[in-house]
Amino acid sequence: MATRLIRATAPKSRLDAAVKFALFSVAIHLVSLGVEWGLTGRFHMAHGLRFLTTFFSGAPFLWLALYAIGRSYVLHKKLVELAGTDMLTGLMNRRAFVAQAQDLMTDDAGGIVIIIDADHFKQVNDTYGHAVGDMCLRAVAARLRDVTTSDDVLARIGGEEFGIYARRDPATLGLFGNRICATIAVRHDALAAPLHLTLSAGAASRIAGETLDQVMHRADAALYRAKQEGRARLVTWTCDTMRPDDAPGASTPHAHANPVGTDDPERAGIVLAPPHAPFIQAIG
Repeated sequence: MATRLIRATAPKSRLDAAVKFALFSVAIHLVSLGVEWGLTGRFHMAHGLRFLTTFFSGAPFLWLALYAIGRSYVLHKKLVELAGTDMLTGLMNRRAFVAQAQDLMTDDAGGIVIIIDADHFKQVNDTYGHAVGDMCLRAVAARLRDVTTSDDVLARIGGEEFGIYARRDPATLGLFGNRICATIAVRHDALAAPLHLTLSAGAASRIAGETLDQVMHRADAALYRAKQEGRARLVTWTCDTMRPDDAPGASTPHAHANPVGTDDPERAGIVLAPPHAPFIQAIG
């Protein structure tokens, strides 16, 4: 309630501040008249003179109040943004991803969840250190920014794992998967030569009535299959070859098994992006 009140009263521009200042001045004048009438049963001062008296005596305090509310609003927006931002990559974090994706979801079928994981990332950290690992994560974030649009929800959802929620045609997943999984050349001062980093991805189209957690669970199972099949590829979840509990560590499968047959291209379970070059390869 307090946040909504601050959002409504905070000046958004100079013109907005002037309008709200005038409105609050009139409101204060009316309150003053109401109090006087309620206490004495009559007005002791002409309305124009009373308004000028109220205006000039209250104007500094009203401007100060509007300024403080405006600053509070700006700081609140920054805090909300920081709370939903991954500091390493600048992408939104898992909390913000879940909130925005759920806001976009409706009761109708639609929407695709893609979970992306950097291949052999532990090997990078163990071999070259966390500074190089962090650079790799920033490179992955840059790649995903390049291939997504402003309509997509993109986030780092944990460790070397990234998530995309997109409302796009499933028929375009082939090209999209190739762009996601194409080899990334990562350069760092600590390296004699750039690293070749590849990505694996799992995708699942939302079925009507599913929650975001259920779609993400199926996308995670598809990601696990992509890892099993050689990495550096995107795999879509399909009910005829996968189960929602295929992912390691998964618990009970949810009840929304895919009712669509394998003739539906968005459920065909085709590997969309072919394997690329070895994970770490020196470039001359």
